[in-house]
Amino acid sequence: MNTFVPPSRAFKALSSDDLRRVAPSVFAEHARPSVSARYTFVSTAQVVALLGAEGWEPVKASEQRVRLEDRIGFQMHEVRFARRADLEAGSFEIGATRPEMILQNAHDGSRAYRIDAGLYRLVCRNGLTVADADFAHVSIRHVDVSADTFAKAAQSVAENTPRVLETVAKWQVVQLPQATRVEFARRALALRWDASQPVTRLLNPEKLLAPVRYGDAATDLWTTFNVCQEHLLRGGDRYMGHVEGTGFRRNRTRPVSGLNEGQKLNKALWALADEFACN
Repeated sequence: MNTFVPPSRAFKALSSDDLRRVAPSVFAEHARPSVSARYTFVSTAQVVALLGAEGWEPVKASEQRVRLEDRIGFQMHEVRFARRADLEAGSFEIGATRPEMILQNAHDGSRAYRIDAGLYRLVCRNGLTVADADFAHVSIRHVDVSADTFAKAAQSVAENTPRVLETVAKWQVVQLPQATRVEFARRALALRWDASQPVTRLLNPEKLLAPVRYGDAATDLWTTFNVCQEHLLRGGDRYMGHVEGTGFRRNRTRPVSGLNEGQKLNKALWALADEFACN
């Protein structure tokens, strides 16, 4: 078995200081003053501690960019968790995928606590969210929060982990002809941009299939899915052509920066791959 010992951050939990630096809203001490009187405040920092007691450690965090001053510190944020046992392993088989749990919340009343199953492709540090259609997410209203609620949510995600990994294994043996891979990339591109945007017409779908690293040249569905996902999320692909009203245009795709946009795209790509697996 080929194993790889990655940079330490792939197997290192975030400290409280790390979390506070990248997502201060996790540590809000009260809700945004304008929220409903029925809103029950539970700091995300408390939930991080509760999930830690269930064996999940935070490994990545981010928060939404906001312009309104009174939303700063209360905006939507996302924390990704890995199982403590996986972090303590310290190495992994090349090409392995790690199950994760994704927590989203906001202290401004804009959304409930939400927990989704996720995966982390260790070779490229590429995180994704599993589609609701296959693996139900857990949504917790702020009027229903409790330690027991989050413990049950964590257990639900853990129980779904084998099913998620079974799907990955299934996709790894589905070999796609080149024409089918190009069709996958074309449909994946349409999930990122609508038909009115020039990039939809000017970007060659085959660019989304370009290998990012060694091993990405494989033609199975799982690799095709991951390569397309990484291109779409990270951006940087060049495209050029004539755009009406502006003449000849040279440009490159931008990375996905919004939390909602990234999660929506991830889930749509997962559903697309599942469709190709069934054909």
